Amino acid sequence: MIDRIKKLLNNKETRQLILYTVFGVLTTLVNWAVYFLLTAILKPENHIKGSFMHAAILNVSNALGWIISVLFAFVTNRKYVFSSDAKDTKDKLKEFFLFVSARILSYILFDVLGYNLCIYALNLGHSYVKIFMNVLVVVFNYFASRFVVFATKK
Repeated sequence: MIDRIKKLLNNKETRQLILYTVFGVLTTLVNWAVYFLLTAILKPENHIKGSFMHAAILNVSNALGWIISVLFAFVTNRKYVFSSDAKDTKDKLKEFFLFVSARILSYILFDVLGYNLCIYALNLGHSYVKIFMNVLVVVFNYFASRFVVFATKK
């Protein structure tokens, strides 16, 4: 059994997927911690659902959670998951730009459009929507990181 686990971990793609999952969960926990801490402090439920204040509290909490978690994800993905070999500043900035661009796309698709659609059009609870959207974000971001941001040159 241990030999089988070692063999799995020696496979680059399998190791990346496992590490991405671990750091993806940690990134999600960072996102949730910021979001749920801010919504617990700012209490959107004290405002009329759909009001400016209700929407502002939820969306600002969502945005700050996103910003902090993206910075955490970049550092961990670059160093531990995809073991980037970019050495000079230009290549590192390119990775950062691609990483943030992919995250902005997933943020717009899932954390803004999907999130608000589910809350305001489908009338679902913000906590459940937040969790579901994060699952979609993790899947999207893995493929973006694996095949675009940290793609190895052949």
